[in-house]
Amino acid sequence: MHKVLLVDDESWVVESLKDLIDWERYGFEVVGQAYNGTDALEAIWRYKPDVVFTDIRMPEMNGLELLQRGKSLPFPVHYVVVSGYAEFAYVQKALNYGAVAYCLKPFDELEIAGVLMKLNQMLEAGKPSDDSSLIPWIEDPSAANERKLEDELMQHGISDVAVDGIVMVVSVGSGELPDIHERVIKLKTGTSKTAYLLSGRQAEAMRTKWTLQFPAGMMGIGVSNKVCELSGIKGEIANADVMAYQFFVTKDNRAYEPQLFKDAELNQHMLRMSDAIRDKDHKSAQLVFSSIEDLFREQVLSIRHAFQVYNMTVSFLFKLGQTENILYSYEQLAQSFDHVFDMMAELRSLAARYLKTPDLALAETKNQTFNAMFQFVTENFQQDISLQDLSEQFYMNPSYISQLFKKEVGETFTTYMSKLRIKYACELLDGSSLSIQEVSEKIGYHDYFYFTRLFKKIMGKTPTQYRNEQLV
Repeated sequence: MHKVLLVDDESWVVESLKDLIDWERYGFEVVGQAYNGTDALEAIWRYKPDVVFTDIRMPEMNGLELLQRGKSLPFPVHYVVVSGYAEFAYVQKALNYGAVAYCLKPFDELEIAGVLMKLNQMLEAGKPSDDSSLIPWIEDPSAANERKLEDELMQHGISDVAVDGIVMVVSVGSGELPDIHERVIKLKTGTSKTAYLLSGRQAEAMRTKWTLQFPAGMMGIGVSNKVCELSGIKGEIANADVMAYQFFVTKDNRAYEPQLFKDAELNQHMLRMSDAIRDKDHKSAQLVFSSIEDLFREQVLSIRHAFQVYNMTVSFLFKLGQTENILYSYEQLAQSFDHVFDMMAELRSLAARYLKTPDLALAETKNQTFNAMFQFVTENFQQDISLQDLSEQFYMNPSYISQLFKKEVGETFTTYMSKLRIKYACELLDGSSLSIQEVSEKIGYHDYFYFTRLFKKIMGKTPTQYRNEQLV
């Protein structure tokens, strides 16, 4: 939605305009209102609206002065002047000062609607377009792909890479990063995740704005290190991706930059966790949980570490082995828990339950039960199904389910699910015009880079290479 600020010294006029139009229908929402020019200028700084509807005759600062002052703002704002005066001089001045339209009171609904449709087209045209077709070049940084990417950067006005460098910014949440209208490459990498490639100089200016006022609709923003070589883009997108989810650890929505984390210390704790679970030592396991929580509290770990702690702990508890993962993406983790301490509470509860009970021996397979579960997985593999989900639905220990899959299917649940999804992906790549991002989402993977890594691991080639081979 594009943001609108309404300005008039008579409150009933503001309310009348607000109620007259179905703003949402035309892609707009009214985010604020002001009753004089001075307050309006403050509101513009606070809300950063895309459009301001303003009267001309107001106390303290009139509408034309507001338009003049608006030219010096560091972000673009479109102005629509509304007035009860149809004098040519007013109209001429308003348009000379940059007003998009001049509307007369009393308001005409059709006239305002026409102005909004025009504004919507202008604003949409000014947004960075989705350049996700460039992702395969980033994913496979060969010399040929680097040349293509360099040409694309040049076309987007990002030319002095060796001097200014490139910074990757990943946003998680609804909407788009504001105030980015040119010299940017935008890559949609997930359902609610976007990566932006900016020049180092531009990113520095934007970072200051996001720090002062965090964009509405965003959950987290990750800002990468600056790179001066194109081969470094892929790795820095991964770094920015991790930092974009740092709100999961800190509970604070803001922009985060890469930092040093205590990987080695966490690895030591996970070794202790493995020993405690192996020995069914509940007390020691709880002490390890406390030590890990302290690291998260100090904010010296990231969502990458939370992902590691969750999958490894569950694997230790249910004896799943390294190839069996409960969750496979940061997005899944953030959707499953409000923050990392909710996740830790869940792990404490699981450990308390399973370390105080005897191991469950593998019973004889009840074909009817397994067949029902197998059919459910086969028919719903595009959905987010985990061992924990199956455990709750079919009233079985996750370890037992994992063993059943190995016994009946010959491979782990995770491997079986992955193969089903990649097989379907191949069908879509071969028989549809869906983009690779759309294929990824359709088979249940909402992170483009995770999907391409898994596809290459199973098929021995990237999705792009596979699709190109089918066209020959």
